[in-house]
Amino acid sequence: MKNLVVIQNDEHTLRKERWTKDLSLEQRRLEIEERKLQWEQEKQIMFCDVNALDDDQRTYVLAKRAQFAKMASISSSGGGSVGETSDAADFSSV
Repeated sequence: MKNLVVIQNDEHTLRKERWTKDLSLEQRRLEIEERKLQWEQEKQIMFCDVNALDDDQRTYVLAKRAQFAKMASISSSGGGSVGETSDAADFSSV
């Protein structure tokens, strides 16, 4: 009977370890997907034709480009970490 309890505890531990590993892998996959989407949005802003935009859109795009350039400059110089932006922009109008 004691062996049964030990076996059940071992199985529970293994399941918990497997679940933790699966969770870690899923979080990593989501981080990669999020970064991929962020990169696609940055590309859309960096390579859009500002001549086809109205004044407000042009101002927004130019400000975002400046922000991207500043972040790239900071990260390439090794001067500290670059924080994530808190604004989730909708780029459908760009």
